[in-house]
Amino acid sequence: MILAFLGKGGSGKSSVSSQIALYLNSQHKSVLAIDADHNMDLSYNLGGDDVKDIMYYGNALMDLQLAVGLDKGEKYSAAFLKKITHRFTLSPLSSEIEKYSVKLENGIRLMIAGPQTDDVLYGKACSHILTTPLKLLLPLLELQENEVVVIDEKAGADGVSTGIITGVDIGVIVCEPALHSIKTAKQIAELMKFYKTPYMFVGNKIASSEDKNFIEESLGEVPIAYLMESTNLKRNPSLLVSEWSDELSMIFEHAQKLSQNNRLERTIKKFQRNHEFSHN
Repeated sequence: MILAFLGKGGSGKSSVSSQIALYLNSQHKSVLAIDADHNMDLSYNLGGDDVKDIMYYGNALMDLQLAVGLDKGEKYSAAFLKKITHRFTLSPLSSEIEKYSVKLENGIRLMIAGPQTDDVLYGKACSHILTTPLKLLLPLLELQENEVVVIDEKAGADGVSTGIITGVDIGVIVCEPALHSIKTAKQIAELMKFYKTPYMFVGNKIASSEDKNFIEESLGEVPIAYLMESTNLKRNPSLLVSEWSDELSMIFEHAQKLSQNNRLERTIKKFQRNHEFSHN
């Protein structure tokens, strides 16, 4: 299953995604953590400074295109319009994933989009290009029952609007008890509906029952879990927070119930729709 953690900047999605990766790893799941946020908080939380030599997957698109059999110069979307049969896997580990990832001491495998490149800084490309490889990789990634992918997405609704979200099984929308955080959470939820990707809400940075009431009234529904403020998390983001264990379990169990296991089907339909739209 592939879980994408979404939310407004500052909502705590990097902290929550780090904790779910650590929790699932403690439950003997095989975890691939993907940092799609240029701030790279997930990477720091899980790997600290031990990931300096990693090859950023922001540069992986050509390798992925060649792997699935696309001709040089073909757009990655052709893989879905042609319904290419190639699949990426974690067991056995596809060479392309191995090249652009590192296995941490705790057993979690980590991939990082990377910081802004010169092409982005000097206007040759948009920053979204750094996560474009995921649009090809995720829908074509076949997972075993004990394998889970955890993605820390870019902050806000902007990244979701690119359509990358069809390649995930569940979107976990993290919001704190703040009006703008909830406004962004609602925007993300509307985009998830457009792309027909299941999602859930998680309340974070909860200090009181008033915080819960504010989220429920502003959001219009009850989140699947509430995560209380944690001093341990603030000071030691690389360690599993024991007081969150029940809530992390609830999030994963609910994700399993929501998952429709149709990432590839949704992605193919998206590119077919895009193709028809561009030719009308």
